[in-house]
Amino acid sequence: MTTQPMRIASAPCSYGVDEVMIDDIWMPEPDEMLDWMLGSGYLGTELGPPGFLGAGAAAKERLEKRGLQLVGAFLPQHFSRADKAPADREWLREQLTLLRAATPDGNDPFAVLCEAIDEPDRLRWSGRTEDHPEAQLDITRFRTMMDNMHRAGELARELGFRAVIHPHAGTYLETDAEIEAMVDALDPTLVGLCLDTGHFRYGGANPAQRVRDYQDVLHHVHIKDCHTQILDDVKAEGKDLYAALVRGVFCELGDGDSGIDQVIVALREVGYEGWLVIEQDQFLKDTVTRHALVNAQRRNMAYLQALLG
Repeated sequence: MTTQPMRIASAPCSYGVDEVMIDDIWMPEPDEMLDWMLGSGYLGTELGPPGFLGAGAAAKERLEKRGLQLVGAFLPQHFSRADKAPADREWLREQLTLLRAATPDGNDPFAVLCEAIDEPDRLRWSGRTEDHPEAQLDITRFRTMMDNMHRAGELARELGFRAVIHPHAGTYLETDAEIEAMVDALDPTLVGLCLDTGHFRYGGANPAQRVRDYQDVLHHVHIKDCHTQILDDVKAEGKDLYAALVRGVFCELGDGDSGIDQVIVALREVGYEGWLVIEQDQFLKDTVTRHALVNAQRRNMAYLQALLG
C-alpha cells in the first residue's frame, strides 16, 4: 500500500520540444511552455533538451518562479560504443554539473540515462529488429553497454544524482527481450529503471506486467501511450522510427494500446510512490496550434487524474 500519492509531471517533448524530432515547423518558447504546464495543473517537469530552459541558474529561476519541480533530465549516450565512452563521460559530467545548477532547492531530479538514438541500423529497422541481425548487439557490445551504463551511474552518484536507464525505441534497448537482458545484468546499486509505458509497448512488452516484474529496480515512470496500428502500418511500408513518430505513434493517453489503466493498478500493487511523467512525443506541424497543443496536454492530465482517483 502506498503511503503517499503519485505526483504528475509533464515533459517538454509533450509540447514538441525534444532531441529526436528537431525539424518541427515551430516550437514554443520556454516561458510559455512552463506557463502552460503550470496552468494545466502539472507539479513538475523534466529538463528537456540541454539549454532549452536556459543554462544552470536561468533554468532554476524559471522553475522556482512557478513552483514547478525538476524531476529529471534526459541524457542519451553511446553506451555500446567503447570508442565513444571517454567523450560521452565528459559530456555527462558537464551536463550533470549544469543540472545541479538548474535544480531548485529541495528537488531531487533523476539522471535519466538512455542508449544513443542515432544508430542507423536501429533507426531504420526499429520495430522489426528481430529480423535483422545486423541491428542487434553481439555479446561483446552488450557487455560494453552495461559497463558504460554502470560507469555513468557511478558518475551520477558521485555528483549527487540517482541514475535510471530509459529503454527507448530506435536504440539497442527497444525490444522486450533486450530490456529483460539489460535488467538481468543491471547493478541496481548504480542504476535503476525508468519504465516508459509507450516505449515498452512499442518494443512488444506488456507495461503493467513489467511494472510487477521489475518492481525491485523501478524508480521512475514515464506515462506514454502507443498506437500500435500506426507502428504496424509503418513496419508494413518498410519505414523507420521517424516516420512512426511523425504519424503520432505516441498518442494521447487512452487512444493507444499501452494499457495505462492497468499500469496504474500495477503501480499501486507494488507500492510505487514516485513521479508519473506524462509524455506525448509531438511533431509540431503548421496545423498544430498553440490552443490545440495545450488542450491535448490538459486532456492527458485529466485522463491520468481520473485513473488516480
